[in-house]
Amino acid sequence: MNMNNTTLTLKLERAISELRRGGKVVISDPNLGTSVLLTAAELIDNETVKILSNHAMSRPNIILSNNRSNAIGIEIAKQPCSILIGKKWTKNDILSLCMPLTGHKTPIINGVVAESNISIVNYCLLILRQSRLLPAGLMSIISNVAPEKINEWAFENNFIHVDVNDIKSYEKNNAKSLVIAVRTKVPIAETDNCEVIIFRPSDGGDEHFCLVFGKTRQNNKGFKKETLVRIHSQCITGDILDSLKCDCGQQLKQSIKIMAKADQGVLIYLAQEGRDIGLLNKLRAYSLQETGMDTVEANKDLGFNDDERLYYPAKEILSQLKIDKVKLITNNPKKIEHLIKLGINVTQRIPIRINPNKYNKRYLETKSKKSGHIL
Repeated sequence: MNMNNTTLTLKLERAISELRRGGKVVISDPNLGTSVLLTAAELIDNETVKILSNHAMSRPNIILSNNRSNAIGIEIAKQPCSILIGKKWTKNDILSLCMPLTGHKTPIINGVVAESNISIVNYCLLILRQSRLLPAGLMSIISNVAPEKINEWAFENNFIHVDVNDIKSYEKNNAKSLVIAVRTKVPIAETDNCEVIIFRPSDGGDEHFCLVFGKTRQNNKGFKKETLVRIHSQCITGDILDSLKCDCGQQLKQSIKIMAKADQGVLIYLAQEGRDIGLLNKLRAYSLQETGMDTVEANKDLGFNDDERLYYPAKEILSQLKIDKVKLITNNPKKIEHLIKLGINVTQRIPIRINPNKYNKRYLETKSKKSGHIL
């Protein structure tokens, strides 16, 4: 990755860090000549609205994904929405619109704006999702600064400034910056012919790793045969705690057994907890499931899509390992579609059979009926 892309990726990581600690970030859309001041809704305090208003010289709006808008009864929401904040609204009034808030009555909504185009609102919500925060924010249009002065204004006020193109390209650029940080042999229960390789992005963000089995370890000049591959997204509850609510841990262990028996393969372990909504939000979804929602309903109630995962890191890892043909271990046809679109030659799907239990039976039924998994 070139130096310019590296600089942009580092800037995005700083913006993400700022949002995650409750700070404010300036986001500009050069095509519209518009800039806004954004903060994560879930981290606001009693002074947030006042601070945003004073800096931007405009009263902030609540911005919500279409899924969260639908969850609170806004029927127009095929696109993200902006909601005008009432002058007498409290912090909890705002939070109750942005996230499920037990014991608080949602205020009456008078002003809603449907966002019909790919706009600055979409990219504000995207950077919040990239930050593993709820896709809900407070956004003020910066009305007192000329577009050509916005970078200087942000610097003077100690705000990180990014534009929508930085946000749009962040995940691709981040994946392209992956480099092998270390590789070492690690004997595991199923085989002693196994190597672990850690991939680290240049911006210091999430690390991914893979297990390389048997004959595939001697892949210095490219493994010309079809390689067994499992692309597994992190699941702390299932992989480590053996949670009975999902089948992730079972899929992980069975994939390792298949590769160990074949004496070849690569298991790519991506830092994409909870279908890439993060551990905190996954457990929020678990809490909603206790009220009767299924997995998809809970994710959408929080404002997310059913599955937020992207597979740019997997493509980069396979490229660096010089693997160009894969037999993919998965029950998810959509994963195959994603990989093919990225240029990965998937020659065969290898299924994984999981025996349901009383805790994950509905979860597996939802994966089949709503997410298209072949079980």
